[in-house]
Amino acid sequence: MGNGIQHCVCCDGLRAWMNSSSAQPSASGIGAEARSHHDLAAVEEARPSDLLPEGLSKNQQKKLLARQARQDRKGQKKVQKQSDALAIALGRLGEMLPAPPGALDASQPEGVRLRLCAAFGARACYRSLPLAFGPQLDEGLAAVGSVLVRPEKYGAKFLPQEYSLLHKLWAVLGGDCAGAGVLDIGAGNANCAVLAAMLLGLTVICVERESPREELRAEMQLPPHLRSRIIRLEVASAHGLSRMVFVAKHPCGVGVDRSIECAARLQADQRAGATSVTIVGAVIATCCTNKLCLDDNQVSRVSEFCKFYSQDLPAFAGDLGMAQLERTVEIMSRCSAWRTAAGSNGNAIHTDQLEWAELFEDALQTLRLRRLDRIFGASTEVRFAPTSCTLQDRCLIAGPPPLPTGIFAHDGASSDPAFLAQLRQSAGRLLADTGAIDCRPKGLKSAKYGFDYTNGMGDDLEGLSD
Repeated sequence: MGNGIQHCVCCDGLRAWMNSSSAQPSASGIGAEARSHHDLAAVEEARPSDLLPEGLSKNQQKKLLARQARQDRKGQKKVQKQSDALAIALGRLGEMLPAPPGALDASQPEGVRLRLCAAFGARACYRSLPLAFGPQLDEGLAAVGSVLVRPEKYGAKFLPQEYSLLHKLWAVLGGDCAGAGVLDIGAGNANCAVLAAMLLGLTVICVERESPREELRAEMQLPPHLRSRIIRLEVASAHGLSRMVFVAKHPCGVGVDRSIECAARLQADQRAGATSVTIVGAVIATCCTNKLCLDDNQVSRVSEFCKFYSQDLPAFAGDLGMAQLERTVEIMSRCSAWRTAAGSNGNAIHTDQLEWAELFEDALQTLRLRRLDRIFGASTEVRFAPTSCTLQDRCLIAGPPPLPTGIFAHDGASSDPAFLAQLRQSAGRLLADTGAIDCRPKGLKSAKYGFDYTNGMGDDLEGLSD
């Protein structure tokens, strides 16, 4: 994101709602020259001239101090812009959220917070969610990482996520993968699917809007006897599967809710006897709540999202209530971008904005958890991977009650000897048979992940620039 905070949709969209009369007047009565001298004096007071680089003339010192003053003013404007964005968002929410009886002023931030939690029934706070990265991380990551050849930085980002999801699949299946499969929504290059097939012996059905080129599909690098375990859009029962786990890793925006709808329909088919395959649970790592209000195609999905959950929100009943709900979700979606923006360079996001963004996601996740409860019987939410790998670390897990305790496994606080033994044995057989699977993205290059394969599969590059 770089320094793109000034142009983030949460600020620009909210600012567009302001009336021109509410805009902050610009400073008046001080000319540019006078303002420059004023700022120069302030900076000189804050930073004595003896701290300036040596060898500068007086004129050069003044220019340097003036430039620093301009940068300070720019930073102050960014901070003020974020303060305005928060005030506008809370003001708008205060106008639309139902007002329960109470002594608190419903227009004040704490009043808005209570009304939001009451309306959406928020049942968990992001910062209190259990960490569940999988058992015995050092041993597990080493076993899984041994079977794939990928750029080092790429593996550092994605391997912990894949390991955590693999163990959650194992836990949902009760450690018994015989006759079981995975329905992978948004499978992409199928790296996670390949790991589930190689190491757990699962058959994976990959669902994707548009599959990548064959040379970028991880399953094409598998030996023939394993390649048949990765299926793209075929029928599960034709492959001898009786149980399936529904998994979706980072579907953006309403993709999460469409995935839940897909799970609901599959469960309904199973209950109606239309299929012999049982969906035993779901593991969904959610992503990009801000893309509800504007997705990658520049289309709002707020109305579609609200239709999935309006029945669970009696506070927004009726046509007028639905309109209020859509405007409320739009604000929450826009402002959830504050959390991601807080990780960008040069950002001016306030701590309060970060906390509100987490609360907005808490509220919307509550709706998803409630629906998963109805579909499967029980659901929960965990933080499934380190934030150093992904800021989108929320994961919804659902299945029949009681949920297996293994889904909460976290590093040294828990162990799963059978799971680690399965990984080691499968990895050992694969390495002895064919060696590690080469999943480097052929024909591509990335400065972020430090590789360039546009001219063959050479060494990974350090310090690669676009």
